[in-house]
Amino acid sequence: MERQIRFKLKIFFMDGWLRPKRPMNMLRLGTYYGGWWIPRVDPGEGAAVCVGAGLDVSFDLELQRLGYRVYTVDPTPASIEYVTRTTPELTLVPLGVWEQVGELEFEQDGTYTDSWAIGAGDGRSTSVVRFPVTTVKELIASLDEGEVAILKLDIEGAEHAVIRSMIQDKMRPRCICVEFDDQRLRKVLRSVRQLDHYGYDLYQIENYNFTFVRR
Repeated sequence: MERQIRFKLKIFFMDGWLRPKRPMNMLRLGTYYGGWWIPRVDPGEGAAVCVGAGLDVSFDLELQRLGYRVYTVDPTPASIEYVTRTTPELTLVPLGVWEQVGELEFEQDGTYTDSWAIGAGDGRSTSVVRFPVTTVKELIASLDEGEVAILKLDIEGAEHAVIRSMIQDKMRPRCICVEFDDQRLRKVLRSVRQLDHYGYDLYQIENYNFTFVRR
């Protein structure tokens, strides 16, 4: 109970401090667990690249239904098996996203075994496996997509490093949906500030799911 109260207070503080725009034309796509807010639907603006599938690709499927070319990106065994078995119509890219290209150790969560994180180091890992990783820039180049309308990053704590890398590489998707799994307030506020300086407005906060739109 105390942890829930602290969580709600932190969200309340960030919402009041950052004041997301929340325009009236926003849509929420997907399930309660796996859904996201986006500002408007225009598949003509480019592809949708959804990094981090887990066991819920409802957002990816809704985007595909609306006419986007959707790429579901995840290197982990449970996600690959789930997407291949349940949603073969999605284009699966078995890669992780990081600030450099290569291979990195991912640690499996001791409680939620379908969840893997880069170098979690929390002592609850049941397994450590190396998976291939790439940058946002190299990923999009490999897809041969000129423009990206939506980039979703649900990458279990790697989001701050990937945001820095994306900015350094001058990648500018129209809309960026980020789940801040590394919830240290200082780091979240720094990433929001970096995206603001890079030309992105904060449109929505739902728990730790943030939606940014290019100005």
